[in-house]
Amino acid sequence: MVYNALIVDDEPMIRFGLASCVDWEKEGVRLAGEASNGEAALRLIKNEDIHILVTDIKMPLMDGLELIRLAKEVRPLLKVVLVSSYSDFSYAVEAVKLGVVVDYLLKPTMEPEDLIRVIRACKERLELDKASSRKEEWLRLEEAKSRRLRFEEELKAFMGGADQAFEWKPDWAIGNLALAVWKLDADDGKSLRQLVSLEAAKNRLDEWCGNGLSFVAGDDELVTLIADYNGSALTDIALFHKRLGAEGSGLRFTVGISPVIHRLQAAALAYVWALKALENAFFEGRNRCYLGRIPASAGEGTDREELEAEDGIDRLRERFSKAYAFADQYGSEAALNDMIALWRMKRYGRSEIIAHGRSLLTMMWSHRFRMKTEEDMGMMIGKLEGLKQAPSLDHLIRTVREELSRFWKPDDSPVAVDAGGAHVIQLALSYIQEHYRGDISLQDVADYVHMSKNYFSEQFKQRTGMNFIDFVIRLRLHYAKHLLEHTSMKVIDVGADSGFNSPKHFLKLFKREMNCTPVEFRERFERQRAADDGRAGEDVLYEI
Repeated sequence: MVYNALIVDDEPMIRFGLASCVDWEKEGVRLAGEASNGEAALRLIKNEDIHILVTDIKMPLMDGLELIRLAKEVRPLLKVVLVSSYSDFSYAVEAVKLGVVVDYLLKPTMEPEDLIRVIRACKERLELDKASSRKEEWLRLEEAKSRRLRFEEELKAFMGGADQAFEWKPDWAIGNLALAVWKLDADDGKSLRQLVSLEAAKNRLDEWCGNGLSFVAGDDELVTLIADYNGSALTDIALFHKRLGAEGSGLRFTVGISPVIHRLQAAALAYVWALKALENAFFEGRNRCYLGRIPASAGEGTDREELEAEDGIDRLRERFSKAYAFADQYGSEAALNDMIALWRMKRYGRSEIIAHGRSLLTMMWSHRFRMKTEEDMGMMIGKLEGLKQAPSLDHLIRTVREELSRFWKPDDSPVAVDAGGAHVIQLALSYIQEHYRGDISLQDVADYVHMSKNYFSEQFKQRTGMNFIDFVIRLRLHYAKHLLEHTSMKVIDVGADSGFNSPKHFLKLFKREMNCTPVEFRERFERQRAADDGRAGEDVLYEI
């Protein structure tokens, strides 16, 4: 780095001598100018970044002592070399107290080597100051980063339900806020790739958003807490969403934005509202921003509306089940159309509609449960689990319609023999499908379909070819297989999530039915998948 120097003296000959006795360029210093008094020098210091000031003490208009005081305010890291006579020594002592004087040279005895030595000393001090300043800036940035990370962790814990007191919070977090949940629109299921994408998006959001904070909240989710200045949050989030989409990175997000909250302690509630806003994507499409609203308060008739809506869907499922059991294609399709109309009215949320769709699929498959192979049952579990990830209402409707259409083909159409009993078993199987991973008993299902326990048990075995408990165990085992194939969950957690209360019981039943342990099953599946991926890679290479 080249440092700038300024010479100040009221005697022209002294200024000329100081300027000419040093090879400034060789010393890595640029002589930026000369001045004959303190006022002129101060103007130059204000207009240009002066690093080294070589000045006399006694001068007209403004002496060197006052110049040093004022120059220090403008350039705190300025280094000063005093050049004066013997009689000014007391002034020099006073100047040294200002903390910027490097040395004092006497005009009568000064040699060029003396000035060069002091100029070099000034450069050394400047380098040390620069290093110290960099270190202080680094420490300041690290402390700011550390505070931000602590705030982020405290915010995550608070939103997770912890009774959290914030040790520190940024200025922007004091006042009106909004919270946005970003859902990554990724269909390939590559969790590692998704995580990298989320981190990349988080870094971009942090760059753009100086009045907010973003963090990764799940395998496919980012959360942004942002200050709202008279409605700015919605505009800012929409702009960030547009910029992310325009960068060519392939990142696509659907965003739910909460209504404005007036204090940080309401962030957990804002998160719920933002998630609710995201449900609009199921009805209206992904890769958009949706603004949420504060739910209607109790006492406004919402409970009654929900009860009426649930009663309506129950009646439609009953209609569908009876029509299907009696092989009534027109009646089945009419009931489904009426159900779809209710779905499109947004009387239900995404999770409720998906549960309705899963229930319909189970009813359709129920008429041939006795003939189902193990492979068929595994396929059913896979389809039902896949339906949980339905990206849109149209996708779900298409899936249900395709299944219904397939069942009216001659080879698959239901036979209306004792259709009343078939209808009851359809409802029972739908109920079992939704509850088999929890505590479910034969009595629970019999009560649901309004039958005695013994009579229902007989009917169930007659129509499915299995005892109730064997059927439930079979469903749980197939779900466990699904988890082992598609997740990295621990085996003990797979058993618990599939509905087995005892790990020992789960392992025993799994080995009996599959002729291998869960660990061996997963290893075998992963070897097969790796082999398939290898063959796919060879095909791609050949095509290239």
